[in-house]
Amino acid sequence: MAHPPREQERLEALRRLQILDSTPEPHLDAVCRIAADLFDVPIALVLLVDESRICFKARWGAENAGIAREGAFCDLTIQGEAGVPLVIPDLANDPRSAQSPLVLGEPQARFYAGVPLALRSGLNLGTFCIMDRAPRHDFAERETRQLRELALIVEAHLRLHEARIAAESDAVRWLTAEGALRQSEQRFRLLAETTSDVIIWSGIDTTRLYVSPSIRTVLGYEPEALIGTNPLDLIHPDDAESFGRVLDNLTQGRVEHASTCQRYRHQDGSWLFMEVSQSLARDPVTGDPAGYVTSLRDVTERKAHERRIAHLALHDPLTDLPNRTLFWERLRGEIAHAAQHATHFAVLTCDLDRFKLINDTFGHPAGDALLQTIARRLRAVVRDTDTVARLGGDEFAIILGRIGHAQEATALATRIIQAINRPITFNDHRLSVGASVGIALGTGDNIDAVALFRQSDTALYHAKDAGKNTYRIHDPAGEALPPAPSLHKSDIRDAMRRGDFTLNYQPIVDLATGAIAGFEALTRWRHPLKGEIAPSAFIPLAEESGQIIPLGAWVLKEACRAAASWPGHLKIAVNVSAIQFQQISMEETVLRALASSGLSPHRLELEITETFLIQRTESVIRTMRRLRQLGIRIALDDFGTGYSSLSYLHQLSFDTVKIDRSFIVAMANPRMATVLNAIVALAVNLGARVTAEGVETPEQLDFVRHVGCTEVQGFLFSPPLPAHDVAGLIASDQARLAA
Repeated sequence: MAHPPREQERLEALRRLQILDSTPEPHLDAVCRIAADLFDVPIALVLLVDESRICFKARWGAENAGIAREGAFCDLTIQGEAGVPLVIPDLANDPRSAQSPLVLGEPQARFYAGVPLALRSGLNLGTFCIMDRAPRHDFAERETRQLRELALIVEAHLRLHEARIAAESDAVRWLTAEGALRQSEQRFRLLAETTSDVIIWSGIDTTRLYVSPSIRTVLGYEPEALIGTNPLDLIHPDDAESFGRVLDNLTQGRVEHASTCQRYRHQDGSWLFMEVSQSLARDPVTGDPAGYVTSLRDVTERKAHERRIAHLALHDPLTDLPNRTLFWERLRGEIAHAAQHATHFAVLTCDLDRFKLINDTFGHPAGDALLQTIARRLRAVVRDTDTVARLGGDEFAIILGRIGHAQEATALATRIIQAINRPITFNDHRLSVGASVGIALGTGDNIDAVALFRQSDTALYHAKDAGKNTYRIHDPAGEALPPAPSLHKSDIRDAMRRGDFTLNYQPIVDLATGAIAGFEALTRWRHPLKGEIAPSAFIPLAEESGQIIPLGAWVLKEACRAAASWPGHLKIAVNVSAIQFQQISMEETVLRALASSGLSPHRLELEITETFLIQRTESVIRTMRRLRQLGIRIALDDFGTGYSSLSYLHQLSFDTVKIDRSFIVAMANPRMATVLNAIVALAVNLGARVTAEGVETPEQLDFVRHVGCTEVQGFLFSPPLPAHDVAGLIASDQARLAA
């Protein structure tokens, strides 16, 4: 692929930034998260293009730290003009990208939009881009403009970093010349009067003796007007105390150099943020303190950009209301205040009625205009001390702080419904929606923000059941009345994007030694609104929607990564769906998880259920056999649930057979015990280990040991544990065996 013009100059500029392998930038990560939410894409990246690789400076939805440059879309992007986006609606049908490894392999991209990121020199160092796994022919001018505006924020950050590096380089050169400057005041003045920074020479008592002419441009004063003044004369009153402590450290000899940032008063009365660097100067002959050299640099614009980026990270880009992150932060703060001061407050959740109908009928512009109007009306009906947040879609939440009685919350709910009911006009159409409101009352006894929010959400469902356009207060006695919120396919995709899924690990114990033989990885989903969702509820939906493929790949990668930190004799068992095995990329997914974690193949055990066996195909069987040839173990999970017969143990080779807990619960039944004896004997004769699941009592343990099981897991030993608790369990197990 051809390189952009001035390639060598571009690479040198990138090297000078010293940013390729530096620490993550939270502000840039925040921009990526915003882009992913704004455009509803799984991947958003800030990329820097090196000679042969592309470094992920910030990312959302991508695990790698970088990729090869060859075949990457951003290599096309940086060859364009600075600030001009490159949009490829369907990568697979575009000759420039159809053969890219990113299209043919992971992440199987089908849509790309990127904007070049340029320095002041006009050199494109990288891109800000988004990718989707499906073509996007609806990416219009509005989305392109929004992408370009987000790219400007990233580009501003890079340019500020460039200026900072240049400043540090200037400082190094200045320090090198310091000895010569001491010998000649004329040379010092020459340096000071040719830089855009303000240079100040102060006596040992910090009185200003010289101020460079750049003070006129930066702060509007004549240099002579500041001779004889001291450093605190122009400081903002709110910054004076902290800056005074810095000066005290300098003058008392506790430090010889200090860098600070505070506000200085401009001659016109405004306040500017100044980056201040102060150093003690010593007499070149005696080495005694001779005075102080101070440089002032105007960073007001940089501070404004930083505040804007921080604001974007905590606010919804459409309505400028606090987002979910800021809502939870303020809710926890309100709970802490109530606990300390015995105050009361309320949480109100609000859904718009008929919003989807308007969105589908008049399009997203009408929906966006409606949401912006609703946001303004909600702000108008609350106090300045209250919080109105947009949680996503047409979901809003309000924190009503420090109230005296519940009637204040119901009165606010009434005002909300009345305000939202007023129609708005959009393109000569009158649009009207209603609102359902749920209320939860909080006191100092409410210490769980999630539980309190769920109470308001439960009340919201009561309001919807009551006919909508009304409110309900949470009633603990009726909490179980509304039906459980149904899951949708998009919920799983959104949960993956938010990072709602986690893994817990349940130990598998070797019955012969009593030691931990490994762990089974179990997927958990804690929905921010619906709470803990059982795997039996979301796994079938994930399989039906196809989301089981990316979810299963994430589980496999995360489990292998965790297991790689354990002692080498411990295995990790991961449940695999039949749908995953039907994918031609299954072997590649497994091998990629092993390679990225460094886990040995013999430590990985893939668990398949009996339902898988009745759907088996020759290609699936071949995949199983190839995986076993690589050293990966295959386990038959939940054996005995009625989908297969003992003949499958003959036809297919398994390293482990896991006995369903229903056999264990029914151990008192002589016929069940006879069947279990036969299963265990057959499996052992075929060279498989036998794991008993769901052992919860000593009697059950004696039973599975008697029938010949080789491994066991269940609450008798340990419940599933978060990853951070596994290390302690392993350590205690090793200590027990050593003793």
